[in-house]
Amino acid sequence: MGKAALQNDKPCILVVDDSRVVRHTIVKALAAHFDMVEAENGVAAWRTLNQNSRIQLVISDIQMPEMDGYTFICKVRAAEDPALRDMPVVVITSAEDEITRERAYACGANDFVLKPFNTTQLIECLNSQLTAGHESLEPASAAPHTANGNGEVVLANPSQSNVARTLILVLKVLPLLKNCNSKLNLGIDREIALVQQRIAAAHEELKKVEAGDVAG
Repeated sequence: MGKAALQNDKPCILVVDDSRVVRHTIVKALAAHFDMVEAENGVAAWRTLNQNSRIQLVISDIQMPEMDGYTFICKVRAAEDPALRDMPVVVITSAEDEITRERAYACGANDFVLKPFNTTQLIECLNSQLTAGHESLEPASAAPHTANGNGEVVLANPSQSNVARTLILVLKVLPLLKNCNSKLNLGIDREIALVQQRIAAAHEELKKVEAGDVAG
């Protein structure tokens, strides 16, 4: 019981890679610091995310059968559940080319690590991403801004700063994602449409909160 309680205090991380050897290597390197869950491709990872609410971060490969890392990340960013939609995703791959990196970021990856990885640097990267989701609230004067569909700049409510930061990131990468989808035939038109719907919905929520604070 005591051992289980200690394990539950660790952040839970999902490792997605079609290579059992790679998954084992990552799990062995991180098990002392995190509770580890494994999935062999994007399909299994998506199913696991929807079944395990303890997962706080995903480490994903890119080239995988059934559903690759690009499509998987896009599905996460288009999720209806905010906890899934805002889940940090760190890509870990042996592909060093800039196109792979740009496509990963365009799909919504938070960070990019090359194989073979340095364990210390990987742990620092993961802790940084986990900490980013629990940062202290920013003062109103420093609250981030986002833009609606008409290009109007809207000040995000401090209590919604994490949502606003996510919107800013998505708004920046969405044009690149559309371009990659068109040129590289990624086949993620539906996921892009869902992301755009989520952006609009999140923006409306921010406006409602801001209007409520002004009224109060």
